[in-house]
Amino acid sequence: MTSIAVNKNIIAITRGLRIDCYDYSNHKIIDVESRDANDSISDIVIASNCEYLAIITSMSKQLIIYNWPTFKTKRKYVLPRSASKIRFSPQSDHIFVADKTGDVLMYDISKEDDGIKLLGHLSLLLNVLQTSDRKFIISSDRDEKIRVSCYPNTYNIHTYCLGHTEFVNHLEFLPHNNKYLTSTSGDGTVRCWDYVTGKMHYSIDTFLDINDETLKDDFTKVMIDEGIEVNSLPIVHYAVTKKDESCSILAIAVYNFNKILVYSLNSDDECFRHRLLQKIDVEQLPSSLALHGSSLFVYFDVKGTVLIYTIKYENTNISIELEKTVQIFVNDQSNGVSDMENKQSIKLLYKRKFDNVQEYQERKKQRLGKV
Repeated sequence: MTSIAVNKNIIAITRGLRIDCYDYSNHKIIDVESRDANDSISDIVIASNCEYLAIITSMSKQLIIYNWPTFKTKRKYVLPRSASKIRFSPQSDHIFVADKTGDVLMYDISKEDDGIKLLGHLSLLLNVLQTSDRKFIISSDRDEKIRVSCYPNTYNIHTYCLGHTEFVNHLEFLPHNNKYLTSTSGDGTVRCWDYVTGKMHYSIDTFLDINDETLKDDFTKVMIDEGIEVNSLPIVHYAVTKKDESCSILAIAVYNFNKILVYSLNSDDECFRHRLLQKIDVEQLPSSLALHGSSLFVYFDVKGTVLIYTIKYENTNISIELEKTVQIFVNDQSNGVSDMENKQSIKLLYKRKFDNVQEYQERKKQRLGKV
C-alpha cells in the first residue's frame, strides 16, 4: 500500500478515506465517499504530466481519477475485484490496475468504459508498470516472479526476470537509465535487471548494512509461530530518483529496522556499483516514503507528519539533511495506521508452508497402534 504521492506541485497523503493535498503552502482536503465503514484508500498515484491524481479504495473497490489543480472528479470506476496497485501509463492517458486475483486491467481515462483485461497471473499481483516506449507491461507477484509481457498483445510473454526468493513488491525503472528495471522483495534485496533479456545485472543485500542478527532472529521466530519460514528481513518501502546521467538515489525502509537506508547506484555500460550514503534514524517504521528531485519525503500516519529531507550534492560528496516537517490532517480526529498495523500487512504477503506428509505419517502411526 502506498499512502504518499509527490511531484513538483503537491504532496498528496492518504488516511482512511481522506486525501490531504499540500501544495507546499496550503492544504486541500478531499473526502472520498463510501458506504462501507471499514473502507480506506489503498493506493495513490500522480500522473507524470501532473494533470491527474488517482486513488483506489479497499472495500468499495473504487478507482477515482481527479483533475489537478481543481481536484474535480474526472472519472470514477468500480473495479470488478479488490486491487493492490495502480499506475498511470507514461503518456498519462491510461491507468493500469493490478488486482488481488492476479489480473492486470487497463482503463482509458478519456472514456467511461469498463477496463480491459490485459493479462493474468496465478498469484496475487503486487505491482505493474508500462515501459516508456509502450512495448511492454511489467508485472510482479507474490510468487517471486517478474513477468515482462508484450503490449498490446499481452498474451505473448516476452520474458521473466527470476531470482528473488520471496514476493516482489516494488518495481521501478532505474531513473538515470530506463533500460534497466529495479525491484525489491521480501528477501531483503534490491535487484537490477535488463528487462528485455531478463538478465539480472546487480543485487544489493540490505541486510549487509543492517547487520543485526537479533533483529532477524526475532522476526524469524514470530513468523515461525505463524507457520511461515523466512530467512531475511523484507523491504517494505522503496523509492528512487535520478541524480545525474550515471547515478540514481535509492531510499529503502526495511521491516522492523528504525533507519532508512539511502544508497547511490551508479552504472557504466553494464558495470554497476552502489554505496550506502546514510542511515536516517526514525522513531518507527514509516507509513510510506517517496523521492522527488533532490528531496526525500517520509510519512508517519499516526503522528500525521511528513519529514522532508534535502539531498545535497557537493562534488563527489552526497549528504542528506532534514529541511522541514509538515503537519497534515491537522483537524482530523481519526486514528492513523499504527506501526503494528503496518508490520502486520507485510506478513500477509508470505506464503504459508504446510507439511501434509508429516501429518499423514502421524495419523498412520495412530492407526497402526490401534490394530
